[in-house]
Amino acid sequence: MMGKKNIGRWEWFRFNGAWSALFWSYIVILLLLIVIGSLLYWRAKEVVEKSVEHTNSAMLGQLRVLADGQLQMIEQLEQQIANHPKLLQLMNSKAPVSDREQYEMIALADDLKRYKQLTPFIYDYYIYLPKAEVMLGPGVKTTPDILFGQVDQFDGMTSEDWVDKFESAYHYRSFQPSLNTSNSFGEKHEILAYIQTMPLVNRSKRLATLFIMINDEQLRKMFQGLADAGKGEIYIVDAADRMISATTATRNPLSFGYADMPGDQGKLDTRRNGEEMVISYVTSSVFGWKYVLEVPRAVFLKEVNEVRSWALLLLIMAALSGAVVSFYLAYRNYRPVRDLVSIVTGNGNAPDNKRGPVEYEFIRTSIQSARMTESELRTLVSRQTPIIRVHFLSRLIKGYADPQELRMESLQFMDIRFVSNSFAIMLIDVEDMSAFSTENAEKEWLFVNFVISNISSDLANEQHVAYTTELDQGRIALLVNFSGTDEDKWQPELASIADRLQEILFQRFHLKIAVGTSFVVREIQAIGEAFRNSLKRLDENRKRQASNSAVDKLLELTPKYYYPLDIEQQLTNYVKCGDEEKTEQLLDALFTDHYEGDGANPLIASYFLLHVSSTLFRIVQITPRIDPEIVMRLLKKHEDGIQDAHLTFRELKEEFRVVCQLWKEGRSDQGSRMLATIQHIVRERFGQNMLSVNLIADELGITQPYLSSFFKKATGQTILEFIAEVRLWEAKRLLADTDCTVAHVAQAVGYSNDIGFIRFFKKHEGITPGQFRVNTQTEQQNTQMEHRS
Repeated sequence: MMGKKNIGRWEWFRFNGAWSALFWSYIVILLLLIVIGSLLYWRAKEVVEKSVEHTNSAMLGQLRVLADGQLQMIEQLEQQIANHPKLLQLMNSKAPVSDREQYEMIALADDLKRYKQLTPFIYDYYIYLPKAEVMLGPGVKTTPDILFGQVDQFDGMTSEDWVDKFESAYHYRSFQPSLNTSNSFGEKHEILAYIQTMPLVNRSKRLATLFIMINDEQLRKMFQGLADAGKGEIYIVDAADRMISATTATRNPLSFGYADMPGDQGKLDTRRNGEEMVISYVTSSVFGWKYVLEVPRAVFLKEVNEVRSWALLLLIMAALSGAVVSFYLAYRNYRPVRDLVSIVTGNGNAPDNKRGPVEYEFIRTSIQSARMTESELRTLVSRQTPIIRVHFLSRLIKGYADPQELRMESLQFMDIRFVSNSFAIMLIDVEDMSAFSTENAEKEWLFVNFVISNISSDLANEQHVAYTTELDQGRIALLVNFSGTDEDKWQPELASIADRLQEILFQRFHLKIAVGTSFVVREIQAIGEAFRNSLKRLDENRKRQASNSAVDKLLELTPKYYYPLDIEQQLTNYVKCGDEEKTEQLLDALFTDHYEGDGANPLIASYFLLHVSSTLFRIVQITPRIDPEIVMRLLKKHEDGIQDAHLTFRELKEEFRVVCQLWKEGRSDQGSRMLATIQHIVRERFGQNMLSVNLIADELGITQPYLSSFFKKATGQTILEFIAEVRLWEAKRLLADTDCTVAHVAQAVGYSNDIGFIRFFKKHEGITPGQFRVNTQTEQQNTQMEHRS
């Protein structure tokens, strides 16, 4: 009897039953995990050390992006100032300086104020004109003695020292680090000086010097957070081994040099005061500086040692608890099988109070999710519709809308309905909101924009169809789509809407606004032209409201010039989109305004051509595969003045056309690569249940609407249709060539259960997967019989 009992006890551990098979399977998996964990334990130091190194490299990469972005702002400031028409004229003037040239200096100083808020890292900047011995800054005309002797006094540097430094040689992007300065109020600052001699294209001449004071304190604040996160110190080192900036209070000599850090990025080991240090570095793409993170090795390896200790502890705990857990899981998963066997064999009933395995719950929830109705999906999408509509209207009004977005189904999706092809734009700017509290300005602006948007749209919708969108803080755009056929009344009706809006806002809310109303355009693609015209009308109305008799007389004598930043940005965007037609239309309209419009004259046209040339010069700096000859032609085009404005304008239009083509080619190449990437992702991951448009968009770093629109435009089908096509092809192959069950095929093509897969397959093929397999096998048998006969 004892022998039989012992035999029955050991039968639990044989491989002749479900329970023992499950138990030993878990034991094998546990042993495998312990072996893998042991191997990973011995590699923990190397892996975590590389992880820490990658983390430091990533932080330095982030630092490089932030710092290089600010340095590029300095380059941008340099280019804008160097190509300023007034500066070019002053550099070519001869001593002594005339009264007109004195006036031009004041005008240039006033123009420099436009770039004042370009970046907070720029403390101040000036242009030194040696012929006139003058320093020009934003709104400032002074002398070196006043600037360096009274306004900004540098320790160890007099005004004569600075003048000698400016005139001693040609300075090309020269930096002077670690300068201490104090102003007339006693405030002290740490400055990084940047010196650039002009003109940029001819180093044999030294006609002017650009002097930029960079706020070294702001640089350190930007570095300090990353230095604290990396538990070390950050330095910026140039090719001459100078410490441009650092997070340390003391500037002790470095234990490494620029030559010790080859390549774009890397790591090296050094010693400082007997302590081992780990150096991580990356190279600036702007000035070639090295951004360096210095961390003590003990700190660097702290996480490595912690990970090793935890890995050993977890390995021991896994070995001790693994057997118990395996026994429990085996018995728990065996029990439902035992109950099912009892029911099938009729030897007993499954207990009602026992829950089955998690798969049963998963099947239930999967069926529930499969029953989600179309109305529920539409509700989820409709929540995003207002945001999509706002962004679309902003692009449409500025003339950037994609043709695919203007189709009827796209407009209906965004709940936008136009009743005709006649449009106008009304721009509304808030001029005075002093009646509102300034304690919470952000909320007040939101309220003001809300009020203006609702009142203006209500007034316009009384007779027409109108949509509003916020272009900027305090600027609302009203897009009016005219109804009816009485075109003679449209402009008076727009004027009436503007007058009523101004009256209501002033009487009820004490708001003063300026309104600019465009002409009427006859097609939706011309809304961008209406926007340009409304900007012009807005400026004219603002000047008219602020005018008086004396100013009116001055304005009558002053030539009219109109090329605001919004229009320049619109022209830049057209070029970057590769839209030659809209670029040419905008250039023609602007040239006509300045050469043939009211108050136009040749001098204004010449100045406008200089300004447009400057715009194109900035664009070509970032244009892919640009021909260097175009850059040189733009730099030399106005050296001797403009003799024939029409000829110069035609040449500029041709240059713009060439640059547009380069941008269009670049966008086409990028689109082909992105399309190939999308198709590769779908073909590689069609077996994943979570594959979706959102997942693909997140991986590519683009928005879901843009991805869907791009793929539909490129292939003629949606991404979901392409995913279904790939999954259907693979499912048919598995059903025809393998003996896999329908459930296995469903999982292989990305379905969590066979119910949803069967529904999907029948929707596209008209039959179930089982019927498809039977039909395929029958066809194969008939084919074999025909070959045999």
